[in-house]
Amino acid sequence: MNLNYTRILHFLTTVKHMNMNKAAKELYISQPALSLSISRLEEDLGVSLFYRDKNKLVLSREARILLPRFQQLRSDYELLIQEAELLHSPRQDQFINISFSGSKYFFASLHLTGILNQFDQIIPKLCYIDVDQAEEMLLSGQIDFAIACPLISHPKITTLVLLTEPIGLVLPDSHPFACKKSISLHELETIPIHGLSKENTFRNLCDSICAAHNIQIDYVTESNIADYNQLMTGNNGSGCFLATPANYDMNFKPSGNYVYLTIDGSVMNRKMGLSYLTDSDIQYKYANFVSIMQENINQLNYHHHDIGKSIMASVKNIDVHTDKPKVSLNK
Repeated sequence: MNLNYTRILHFLTTVKHMNMNKAAKELYISQPALSLSISRLEEDLGVSLFYRDKNKLVLSREARILLPRFQQLRSDYELLIQEAELLHSPRQDQFINISFSGSKYFFASLHLTGILNQFDQIIPKLCYIDVDQAEEMLLSGQIDFAIACPLISHPKITTLVLLTEPIGLVLPDSHPFACKKSISLHELETIPIHGLSKENTFRNLCDSICAAHNIQIDYVTESNIADYNQLMTGNNGSGCFLATPANYDMNFKPSGNYVYLTIDGSVMNRKMGLSYLTDSDIQYKYANFVSIMQENINQLNYHHHDIGKSIMASVKNIDVHTDKPKVSLNK
C-alpha cells in the first residue's frame, strides 16, 4: 500500500468542515477534484471513509478508527518539514568548535592567515589546549574537531594526518659531521644538542620519539624560546639543533653557517592531525572545513615559522625576565 499524503490532507480538511464545498474552497481545488481524491484514498485503504446522508457527510466507523492516525501523520509531516528547513538554513550564531594543540605560533597562524574565514553561516571558534584536554573534549562533545600535534589516538576518535615533517639535525658547517648527508638515530646520542625547555611541545615530541627507541639526547642547554633563538643566530659551534626542514630553511639557512642532516629510519618526524569522533557525521557536515585544512596545511606551516621568526626578532631588544626594553647607555 502506497498512501499519497495529499489525499490524506484532503481527507483531514474534509473532516474539519464535514462539507465538500467548504473543504474544496480551503484547499483551492474544485469540489469534483476533492471528491475524486477521497475516492482514490478509499480505494488505497480498501475501506469507506464517508457516507452521504442527503446533504450531509457522515464518518464511517473505519474513518473514526483511522482519524487519529491520519492526524498524527500530519503532525509528523509538519515537524519533519520544520526541522529540514532549520537544517537547510542554520542559525547565524552557529559555531564550529575547533581546538588546537601544538605550537602557539601555529595557533596564531590559524587566526592571522584568515584561512578559517571561508564559511558562509558557520563561525569557527578556536581554543588552545593540550592533547589530553583535546581528547577529553572530543569524547564529551565539547568540540567538533581537534587539530593536534602529536596525533590523538583513541578507539572512538578518527585522526586524519594533515602534515608529516621529518625532524633532522642542524649543525655548524665546521662540525666534523658536516660532510655527512645523514646520521643514524644512535649517532644522535653522541652529539651535544641545544634544546628547548622541557615544557616546549617540540622538545616533548623529540624526547618521546627518542625514548621509544632507547635514545638519550645529550642536551648541553635547555632554553626558553627567546634564548633558544639567540643560540640559533649566535652558535659558537659547541652544539647542534633538532629541527624540521621548514625551521631550517626559515631560521638557520639564511645565515649560511649551518647544514641540515636527515636522521636515518624515518622515525624522527612531526605529525599534525585533524581528529573527530568516529561515530559522528561531523566530517560530512563540515566537509568544507576538512578540505580547507588539507589544502592549506603547508601554507599554515610556513606562516607558523614566519610568525615565530617575527616574534623572536621583536624581542631581541626586550629583557625576557622583566619584559622591559633593554637600555644601552652610550657615554
